[in-house]
Amino acid sequence: MMWVDSSRLQVVRRRKDAVARVVSRLIRDEGGQDIVEYAFLAAFFGIVGYLVLNQISGAVYTTYSNWTDPTAGVPSLWDPPAPAGS
Repeated sequence: MMWVDSSRLQVVRRRKDAVARVVSRLIRDEGGQDIVEYAFLAAFFGIVGYLVLNQISGAVYTTYSNWTDPTAGVPSLWDPPAPAGS
C-alpha cells in the first residue's frame, strides 16, 4: 500500500470542497443566466448578419459596378455637353 501525506490529502479535500461549493452556487444562482442569454443573442445576430451579407454581396457588387461603368453608369452623366457654336 502506498503512503499518502495527510497534509496533501487535506489540500485535495479542501480543493474538492471549494469546487463543489462553486458548482453548487452556480446551479442555485440564476445570475449567470443573463450572460448566457446575451451570448446566444449575440451569436444569433452574428450568424444572421453573416448570412444576410453573403446573400446581398452579389447585388451590391452589381449595383456599384454598373454605377461606376463609364459608358452607362453615373460617370457618363457627368460629361458636360459640347460648347455651343463649336
